[in-house]
Amino acid sequence: MKKASRLTLPQKIIECACAAMILGMILGLLLFWSQIPDQVPGHYNSAGEIDRWGDKWELLLLPFCGAFLYCIISAVWIPIKNSELPRSAYTWLAGTKVVMVGAFAVIEWHSALSRPMGTWLLPVVIALLAVLMTGFLVSVLRFVRNQKEV
Repeated sequence: MKKASRLTLPQKIIECACAAMILGMILGLLLFWSQIPDQVPGHYNSAGEIDRWGDKWELLLLPFCGAFLYCIISAVWIPIKNSELPRSAYTWLAGTKVVMVGAFAVIEWHSALSRPMGTWLLPVVIALLAVLMTGFLVSVLRFVRNQKEV
């Protein structure tokens, strides 16, 4: 019978960071709701400029979108976690949760302040995800190579 695996310290930090960001998004809206303008950016174009305005109630969707994406990534992560891959592979995958939840937190922050995003968010998210996926693949390939040598 396979022993249930525990989270490593980096994985625990990642899970806590995601929970803190989602909770912070919700608490931020609750605490500063009266200070948020009635009309907030509802969408940003690829240049980070506001191209649609919406009601501030739309901001309530962002924490739920972040939490939903967190749950989806976690659901995909569970079958991978039950495989025989090295722990480092799981940590690389878990990092994608932080990046995605963090992206929603940044969007909420900029929207609540009714200011343009700038062009930095999308390239940063793509670069971070590329690093995480590369780390995952390198970890898996090393594991497979070591298995063949045994």
